[in-house]
Amino acid sequence: MDPFAPLGRTMDVGSQHCTYSPGDIPANDCGETAAWHILWDPNGDAGLACGPHMGTARHRFVFVDVHRVGPDCNMPGTAWSFDEKRCIYPGEPDAIAAAAEMPAREAIA
Repeated sequence: MDPFAPLGRTMDVGSQHCTYSPGDIPANDCGETAAWHILWDPNGDAGLACGPHMGTARHRFVFVDVHRVGPDCNMPGTAWSFDEKRCIYPGEPDAIAAAAEMPAREAIA
């Protein structure tokens, strides 16, 4: 039995909006601004969640890691940094500075 969350369709995450979608139907997509980046499984499947839906994910699913959405999340060539709790773009010090200056978007519900 797979302990991780069931994955739905591939969604556009470039806009950094919540990818929660009950029934995996476009009409049910949340679409709120994402506050959290979730690594769903060891294969690297990830998604985004607003504050309330991060609370839902924490109560209902097993996942590998989570961090606040930052400027590098879901960008091509980025890597998940477990130590720094964020996505990193190797060799780009400007992205590191931008992430440090970003205000928190939401608290976990």
